[in-house]
Amino acid sequence: MITFILICVTLAIIYFYIFEWKYKYWQRYGIPFVKPKFPFGTMKIGGEKHLGYHLLDDYLKLKNKGPIFGWYRLLEPVIVVSDPKLAKDILIKDFKSFHSRGLYENRRDEPMISHLFILSGQQWKQMRDKLTPVFTSGKMKYMMPTILNVAQELVNAMSDEMKIDSCLDMKEWMARFTTDVIGTCAFGIECNSLRNPDAKFREMGRRVLDFGLNFKRVIFGQNFPKFAKLIRMKVLSSNIREFFFGVIKETLEYRDQNKVKRNDFIDLLLQMWNKNKTNDEKDWDMDGLSTWEIAAQAFVFFLAGFESSSNALSYTLLEFAKNMDIQNKARDHVREIIKKNGDKITYEMLQELDYLDQCLLENLRKSPLGPFVFRVANENYPVPNTNYTIYKGQSVFIPLLGYQLDPEYYPNPDEYKPERFETKESRNSQVFMPFGDGQRICIGERFAKMEIKLALTLLLMNFEFSLSEKTVYPPVLNTNVPIMAIKEGLYLNVKKLK
Repeated sequence: MITFILICVTLAIIYFYIFEWKYKYWQRYGIPFVKPKFPFGTMKIGGEKHLGYHLLDDYLKLKNKGPIFGWYRLLEPVIVVSDPKLAKDILIKDFKSFHSRGLYENRRDEPMISHLFILSGQQWKQMRDKLTPVFTSGKMKYMMPTILNVAQELVNAMSDEMKIDSCLDMKEWMARFTTDVIGTCAFGIECNSLRNPDAKFREMGRRVLDFGLNFKRVIFGQNFPKFAKLIRMKVLSSNIREFFFGVIKETLEYRDQNKVKRNDFIDLLLQMWNKNKTNDEKDWDMDGLSTWEIAAQAFVFFLAGFESSSNALSYTLLEFAKNMDIQNKARDHVREIIKKNGDKITYEMLQELDYLDQCLLENLRKSPLGPFVFRVANENYPVPNTNYTIYKGQSVFIPLLGYQLDPEYYPNPDEYKPERFETKESRNSQVFMPFGDGQRICIGERFAKMEIKLALTLLLMNFEFSLSEKTVYPPVLNTNVPIMAIKEGLYLNVKKLK
């Protein structure tokens, strides 16, 4: 009987803690909020609709009720910023109060995830300063011929495949292309996944992105970081960690011993690695980096680079197939600019592809890879025009997909209309930020745009894309991950142009 009473009392206390205290947080402060459901709060993971579209629906319902509204990540109350001006202040003007993403990091047990995307504070600043030189326009020019060679191999491999079947899975082809690009630029090796879809790097790319369970670990680590570190929780599987570390270590040693120089990402990392070998102190103030730290930066470059670019390419080709007039206009524009530049494809020529730029930006508006940007307050921050203060340690979500599909800012937001970005003035930088904004804007933005435009240039010059019976529009998304990744194949009819 006593045991039964103790169980009832314990359950009553847990119920009160969750439903009367934690889940009534926003109610106590008078902030509009979305009603949570145990155990995930309002972060609906899995199911038929993607998390980004759940947030879009909530944003459209509550955006006129104040500059912020409340959400819940598990038991944690998080802030969603419905006012774009406040979002800009958080990302730019008041960056010092929100310089951290607050993602789970366990450098002791899993150094592979101590990379630029996750690091915060002084560690992030020092790493950003070290890596910035590799993404200058000068470095992009050096990498351009390498990427052009991969793009030409893409055309050749697709042409060979079309002898068998002209309906191609463009999601898979774009993933293989970007895998080979990142493999050669970030790891200095020939992946050859365009010719071999089962190549090791392509296989690892699939494994890294098939992380539904691991994403839940990330969420758990964000909410309970001390406990996660206590139990030495890891996000990546051991075979992924060992593979990427082994590739980087082997590449660094080979280049160092054979004095190989290619003006790529690995060259910069090699310089830091050599500096590190002369230091006995393993701290974050030195110029050098350890092999694990270098492997972590190369890993995030691979993770961010191949999936984001392949997704953008896939979505753009899908829109081209659905809107043949836009595809033809883009192709004519590419031909005109190439002819103007003496039939040569150069870095400078890519900068002249204004209409292709518009097509890409409109695609990123409709289908950004990341539907939201997130930050954590590192000091108390009074929210203007409210009685609420964002407390130190609270998470803040900025709903990019909400802003970019809001008819107030973009009339008929579901329509693919590149002309929205005809002039810089019409781009509405207040709400359009597919690469983030402020000091933590995506460091690889310039690289990604070059890679995507180069691929689209060669694809438009060589092929025509149209919808097939197997095409699913809009595409089905993987609802187990936060990024808006296409779940199944993206099949298009492809016709070789003479």
